[in-house]
Amino acid sequence: MTMKKNVLRIMTLLLTVSMLTACGSKKATDDSSVLTENIANLEKKITELETENTTLKADLETLTQERDKLLVKLGELAVETPVDTPAEPAADEEVILVYGADSNSKPYQESSVTVKTDEPLLNKMNALSKELGETYFEGLTMEALEIKTINGKDVLVVNLIEGSGKVGEKSWVYDYFQGSTGGNNTTIALSETFLQKNYSGTWIDGVQFLLDGETIDYEHVPSLKEIIYK
Repeated sequence: MTMKKNVLRIMTLLLTVSMLTACGSKKATDDSSVLTENIANLEKKITELETENTTLKADLETLTQERDKLLVKLGELAVETPVDTPAEPAADEEVILVYGADSNSKPYQESSVTVKTDEPLLNKMNALSKELGETYFEGLTMEALEIKTINGKDVLVVNLIEGSGKVGEKSWVYDYFQGSTGGNNTTIALSETFLQKNYSGTWIDGVQFLLDGETIDYEHVPSLKEIIYK
C-alpha cells in the first residue's frame, strides 16, 4: 500500500514539473516573439532614417553649390558696378551736410546738399529742409520761413508741417516726438542740420522750430519749445 502511495506521489510530482516546464516554455516563446517584433520595427525605422539622411545630405550639397554660385556672381557684380560717389562741387558751389542721429543719439552724416556758394541763406536752409525731410524723416516736410534778429543774433524760423493723420502716413507728433530716445534724436537731427556747427562761412546763430505755425510743446522734445543756439 505504501509503495502505491509513493508511486502516486512521484507521478504527481512529475506531472507538476512537466506543466511548469510547458508554461515557462510558452512564456519564453511569447517574450521572444515580442523582442523579435521590436527589433524588426527598430531596423525598419533605422532604414527610414538612413534614407532620409541621404536625401538631406543631397539637398544640402545642392543648396551649398547654389549658394557658392550666387556668391561668385555677387563678387562679379561688386567688381562690375561702379561706386556711386557724389560729384565734386563746381568752383562756385559748396556742399552742406545733412545730419541724422544713431541709436546712441550720436549725430552722423545722413546726406548732403550742393548749392551755389552765393545762394541766399534762406534758400540754402530750404534745400536742407527738403533733403532732411526726405532722407531722415521719411518724407515729412518742413519750411524755412525767415531769418530774424533776436538780441543781436540771427535766428532761423523753421515750420514743421504735420502729416495728414491718415493711417500709415508719417507724423511729427506720433512718429518723431515720442519716447525719450526718439524725441532726442529728432532734436539732434534738426538742430545739427540747421545750425551747421562746423560750417566756416556766414551762417545763423540759432534756430526756432514751430509745428504748423505753433510753439512745439511735447514732453520728449522739450528743447524744440525754445530757440536753440550754437
